Amino acid sequence: MRFAVYGVASATINLALGASEQYPLGAAVEGPQSSLWQLNFSSPAPYLFSSASSFLQQWGNTFFPNGHSIVPCEIPAYTLFYHGRLDDEAPPSPEWLAFDIEMSYGIMGSTRSSHMLTYQTTKPIRALYFDGESATLMGLGQLDTQMLHVFGNVTGPEHDGWGLWEEYARASGLCDWLEAAGLRGRGWGYEGVVRMNAGFEMIWCDFTSPSLKLLSRLNVTAPQLPKEKEDEDNDHDGGRREAPVQAEQESSYYSLPPAPTRTDHSTDPTDPPRPPNWRWEIDREPFLRSQGWGWFSSATYHYGESRNSPGLGEVRAKVSNCGILSYYSPRLANLTRVRAETERELYNLTSEGFWEGEGPEGNRTAALTEIARRRRYHHLEDVTAEEAGLMRNNSERVLKELLSDGAGCSGADWVYMMNEITQNAGRSMKELAQILSSYADYSHNDTGIKSWMSTLRSQAHSFSVAFLEYPSNYQPSAWRTDSQLYAETYSRCRYRYTRLMAPSEGLILSPEERDLQWAVEETYGAICSVLLTVGFQVEARWAADFNGADSGADGKAVGLEHYARLAASWSDGVQQLVAWLGWEDKFTGCAEVCAWDERCYIPMWPLMAWGPPGGRRPPRGNGTHGYPPPPRYPPYGYAPYGDGPPRRGPGGPGGKRPRGRGSWFMGDETELWEPRCAKTAHFMGS
Repeated sequence: MRFAVYGVASATINLALGASEQYPLGAAVEGPQSSLWQLNFSSPAPYLFSSASSFLQQWGNTFFPNGHSIVPCEIPAYTLFYHGRLDDEAPPSPEWLAFDIEMSYGIMGSTRSSHMLTYQTTKPIRALYFDGESATLMGLGQLDTQMLHVFGNVTGPEHDGWGLWEEYARASGLCDWLEAAGLRGRGWGYEGVVRMNAGFEMIWCDFTSPSLKLLSRLNVTAPQLPKEKEDEDNDHDGGRREAPVQAEQESSYYSLPPAPTRTDHSTDPTDPPRPPNWRWEIDREPFLRSQGWGWFSSATYHYGESRNSPGLGEVRAKVSNCGILSYYSPRLANLTRVRAETERELYNLTSEGFWEGEGPEGNRTAALTEIARRRRYHHLEDVTAEEAGLMRNNSERVLKELLSDGAGCSGADWVYMMNEITQNAGRSMKELAQILSSYADYSHNDTGIKSWMSTLRSQAHSFSVAFLEYPSNYQPSAWRTDSQLYAETYSRCRYRYTRLMAPSEGLILSPEERDLQWAVEETYGAICSVLLTVGFQVEARWAADFNGADSGADGKAVGLEHYARLAASWSDGVQQLVAWLGWEDKFTGCAEVCAWDERCYIPMWPLMAWGPPGGRRPPRGNGTHGYPPPPRYPPYGYAPYGDGPPRRGPGGPGGKRPRGRGSWFMGDETELWEPRCAKTAHFMGS
């Protein structure tokens, strides 16, 4: 069974078990064989699916930080935003807004001139969202989609490799592009750009826009703690700059500050603030530790789906589902080809994308784990100028259509659809894998195997119940995967979410929605192919060995070795499916429930632990623009994104990685893949 869409081979092909040339169900099989579960690991379908299912979720975009998508979104009227400053001036344009005050104060608080401006939207706001850690200034490819849109390449102009590295040029470039393309103006169109590092932020293009109103402007500078006696001076106010006295207001509503009139453009600051865990003045600032913890905590509120919780993500931005553009689109043939060729060598894949196993000296579990995490190291260095131009042109077309009447939209909520699949199918796969791994506990006799098979059958049935109609007359051949029953069941499963989008229904989808339809059908089709194959074989064995009147009798032993091979084969199929899907973020979480003063910690730039828990402060000096250079791999943290010229070469921590701009920048990942409950001291020091 081979499906081809947009010239990319389907993920669900040639499941040899059950085909006409299959091993008979009663025949011996020499352990797990990758040929039995031929999934196309070169298909971009699971990449597009997984990235879209994690839109606006902190957790998934931290695990897979190199975003590939450009997504229109809408922010409701009366949404609050925050802007911290080191002066009492109104911001120039463009500048940054934080969705959470903890993030804004986390960046700008605990200085001798900290100011907080609070804004509120006056109407629904249109914005663009770049997925991944798109506001992170370190790593392998977090900024690639923005760089391609602004500069047409991933490197941009020459730079010194430190500080804010072209942040204002990037912000101005995006805002200028939107304006030049006729996609925004004062009070209309796409007025901001949503990004993520440790929390979600928005680049606001024009602070004179009536779409955003200033509510308050406060000097939030806190008095410093006293100096040590030997250093004591007469600075009793801790250096706080005095704020003007405000006249008392009789109204129960506070008065609004004047509307901003500043029209100059932003430039790179000469001395930008440092994150709270990068500072040395911790001894005298009373709230530095709590502001760092508050910032980190606010990011955890938007974790979204993980092993610990289904989560909600950042709900104040709503994705416009029919305008999702992705560099994982199969229409970008060159990028798809280059990625496939690179991963073929890294992960022992055939030219058709089939996995050939771990090799004679490999470790199967480790090899499948590497494959499951492969999307973390994807980047866009290999995008051609033509592909970058195509993406920019397509984005302008899509955004203009949405600004009109959006009549070309199907109305499907693709992101919700994918979230439902990851939650429901993910749990089914993991529960099935758990049962399969427990076979040894039941394998001592026929009674134990029957009990194990009953549990396994129930779990397999819970997945297939929406698609499977048991035959009225039992025939052993019905449970073969080349049977009519299997074909009908598989079709109902694969097209569960998209049946009414078939061409025969008269629905015309945009190219972007066709990409999403393809990703859903390919991804859910792969899940169906493996889980239904396991389920059909379980039904066949149950009917043959346990459903007769003489089942379990002395003369009808079920064959312990045969069931051991079947259990190994089924388990191998599920393990390969899990690796193909790459939902490692969904399956990762803290092993214990965290206490009230703890959070499930994963390193999020810039709130990463510097050294051992509660350990040293970051190094002093040697940076520019007020930033100290972060520690290099190994073993703590990351080196800056774009440090030096692009380079080719092998990847870094823990084994093979794709070539690129030094994928060793990804740093030590132990705390990412083994998260644990942590307190403030973990990254703010003792």
